[in-house]
Amino acid sequence: MNYLYAKYKYSNKIKLLRMVAVLAVAIVCFTVGCVRIFGHNPDAGAGFRGFSWFVLIVVGILVVVVGYLEIYREIEIGKIYPVIALTLGIVYIALIPAFETPDEHAHFNTAYMISDEIMGDDYNPQIGTDETGKTILIRDARYVDANFPDSSFPNRIDTSQYESFMNSFGAIDKSQDVTVRAIWKTSSDGYYMYFLPAVGITIARVLGLNFSWAYAFGAMLNMLLYVAMTTYAINKIPFGKRVLFVISFLPITLQQASSFSYDCIVIACCMVVCAQAFFLKYGDRSNRCSWKWNIEIPVIRISITELLMYVFCAFCLLNVKRGVYIIIFLLPIILCVNKNWFAGRKKYISISVISVIVVLAVLYIVFFGGYDRIVAFLWGVPQNIREVNGVSGVAPIEYIQNPSRLFSLLKNYIISEKTHIFNQLGGGVLGFYRIFITKKIVAFNLLLLLLSMIRYREENYAFSVGNRIFSFLIGLAPVVITFMAMLLYWTFPWDTKVEGFQGRYIIPTLQIMMLSFGGWQKIRIPNVDNLFIILTTISSYVSCVSVLGFV
Repeated sequence: MNYLYAKYKYSNKIKLLRMVAVLAVAIVCFTVGCVRIFGHNPDAGAGFRGFSWFVLIVVGILVVVVGYLEIYREIEIGKIYPVIALTLGIVYIALIPAFETPDEHAHFNTAYMISDEIMGDDYNPQIGTDETGKTILIRDARYVDANFPDSSFPNRIDTSQYESFMNSFGAIDKSQDVTVRAIWKTSSDGYYMYFLPAVGITIARVLGLNFSWAYAFGAMLNMLLYVAMTTYAINKIPFGKRVLFVISFLPITLQQASSFSYDCIVIACCMVVCAQAFFLKYGDRSNRCSWKWNIEIPVIRISITELLMYVFCAFCLLNVKRGVYIIIFLLPIILCVNKNWFAGRKKYISISVISVIVVLAVLYIVFFGGYDRIVAFLWGVPQNIREVNGVSGVAPIEYIQNPSRLFSLLKNYIISEKTHIFNQLGGGVLGFYRIFITKKIVAFNLLLLLLSMIRYREENYAFSVGNRIFSFLIGLAPVVITFMAMLLYWTFPWDTKVEGFQGRYIIPTLQIMMLSFGGWQKIRIPNVDNLFIILTTISSYVSCVSVLGFV
């Protein structure tokens, strides 16, 4: 009895020490944030200062609450994730200034165009031109900077971008609206991916609200879908929950999730498919026979919910990035393939089905691409130069005939971008490469990412080498294809290195590649999931403070 009491007392002391440590970290972050943010910007206006206080207090409270719940209540990752994600999502909507996310002008304009359609054909904004001849739309939305996009943007963001955005929340009077320069570029991909942001914009417009509210409502609905899908994935996957958790809270991921970009839905869809694949292969399906709604297929039994989620993800991903992520949908098939498919007479049927799929894929490419266009793409025009969006590009045959040119581009890319990709993944560079965070935070985020791959004693699964290789190649394929696309479509004849490839392009399939490499060792750490949740939340707090502190 005395032993049990002593053990209980010792456990409470450990919990108390951990809670004190969490409080100490929160206080240090709050204090350093105040000194850094307000000391660096003593003349900042009320909008920036008010938002800074909001971030310091709200996210600081989040750290303390999460610390308490994980230390004393040991809440599971899947249950605590939505609370943290929604709080940080709201913060990031304003933390990354409006239209600072890459290509956001195109995403916002596409969503606004859909909002016009929702409101009816009778609603048409007035159209005119400015002194430079660029189209101007007069909208019922207040814009942060009437001169965007403009080549005269500074190299770093400043407090004025936060000021105009935050202050205009209180300016509901439409007489204060300004003439908005048209964002003449719209997104050519994923028209249906903008429906929810368009609904958010429409709600603000119906209520007579201005730009800040329209932007916030649209980004919020986009972020809600992302959080819902990621929560499903974290709860579904039988192992590797920490990997998904950490990736979903990387600053670059939160930047995309709190914007109008469809990249957040791409990331969430890839996480869902990855989670479904590993669940179907390694998850506990002992009680699945009792399910009322399921479908029998040659490999396993799946539920209607799983099938609908799979189809929804397929629909979303096929609408964006020219279908480059279609290969991700092979992951459940490869992991769960039944060897009996290729036994006896069945192997001829399987080979026939695969052959038909390949032929249909080739016909699809030829039908929609056209033989002449395919030839023009491969060989280009004289001197192996072809037209890409009105700009001269290099045809693939040029790199085949002159491999030294390709090697030179790759070598120069590696030399010039040797740390940039990891820096962006860790949150060192955000926005249009104009928001910078100290390398110490980048290193901490990447360390958490690396540690999330470790397999702990309580995780029991047999991830075979063959499945690891297949999974890694499937995760790597979209990244390689995207890199090749940048080489062929964004690297022009006069460039000396591959242009356009960014670290955020790795995020959608990063969890697949990490899970393929992870889980080799087993170590024992008590309450490791709870520890990761606390550390990731603290890391997010430090990142938020750093963004505002370096403005």
